[in-house]
Amino acid sequence: MTRSAETLPRPSLSRLAGWFLVGVLVAGFALWSQLRTVDGDLSFILRVGTESDTRPLIEKELGSIPLTEGLGHDGQYSYLIARDPLGLDSLPDLADDGAYRYRRALYGWLAGGFGLLPPQGVLVGLAAFTVIGFGVATAATADVASLLGARWWAVLGVLGNLGLWLSVQLATADSLAIALAMLAVSLAIRRRTRWAVLALAAAALTKDAYLLFAVGLAGWMFFEGEGRRAIAVALAPAVPLGLWVGWLSWQVGNGLSAKNNFSWPLVGMVESFTEWESTGDLVQAMVALAALVGGLIVVVLIRHRLIAWLTVPWIVVALVSSVVVWGDGNNAVRAFAPLWLFVWLGAGWWVQTRSSTAAAEAPQ
Repeated sequence: MTRSAETLPRPSLSRLAGWFLVGVLVAGFALWSQLRTVDGDLSFILRVGTESDTRPLIEKELGSIPLTEGLGHDGQYSYLIARDPLGLDSLPDLADDGAYRYRRALYGWLAGGFGLLPPQGVLVGLAAFTVIGFGVATAATADVASLLGARWWAVLGVLGNLGLWLSVQLATADSLAIALAMLAVSLAIRRRTRWAVLALAAAALTKDAYLLFAVGLAGWMFFEGEGRRAIAVALAPAVPLGLWVGWLSWQVGNGLSAKNNFSWPLVGMVESFTEWESTGDLVQAMVALAALVGGLIVVVLIRHRLIAWLTVPWIVVALVSSVVVWGDGNNAVRAFAPLWLFVWLGAGWWVQTRSSTAAAEAPQ
């Protein structure tokens, strides 16, 4: 399905830079569309809840900020990680399930300069790394599409990805995680295995669920007859995350918390039907469902081996995710953002393949 490494074209830096810029502009627009509702107050991306335990600390450090009803959203926990990278100052205790939140550490580490930046600098860093991540994800996806022979518009899997737009607007790790994961896919196709493993390890430290990319790439490599590469890709990226989880288990406790995110297959999805009360939740949940259905179509009908191997682990996780994930459309559309990307990548490859076949069969 993919060409040998010797026949692959060298990456065009100018082309990748162009796609990176496109991604940055789209992410910048997504961020602006939210901030304009609060007169440009960047602290809005934290979504600090009126009832959140993080509120006193964040208000002390940033002053008066826009607040969200209830417990708020994940951006406030990204801020805690940025301010207390190793959880030594008891900031994990302020989070909803501190060890679970702290497992997704690399985004906060980078945004906070590994604890060196002041509060306002952290705020800028959190915004900047989601936008940069969106740009890198766009460029990496464009490169993968080119390597697989898919149409250029496969990049809509990033540019039109509602889950990644929300990541930019809510200061969550998804944007950076998918950037590192797609970079790893590009490197793996080019047989730069060591660099791919490093990118996968970084993606897993950004958001632990992105170990699924390592699983998918390893499965693809194994069935391509590259067992040794498959073992390295399957196991090595989990080592840094495992060490970090060990530290959290000792320092914070409950480092392997799953936060009730899993249930029997389809149960969480079915139970969520009554949870989608607001129009926003319903729309976002429908997008997540569409991504799941599209992923199934990619695996069953399109049958590109690499794309299928990348897609299957995410389908499995979506099917066994509980109402905690599916019940909030915002959570679901971000959690399954990679499925949306794979759908566009698969469609781009299928259309290009059909077009090439039709051209070859046309009478000369």
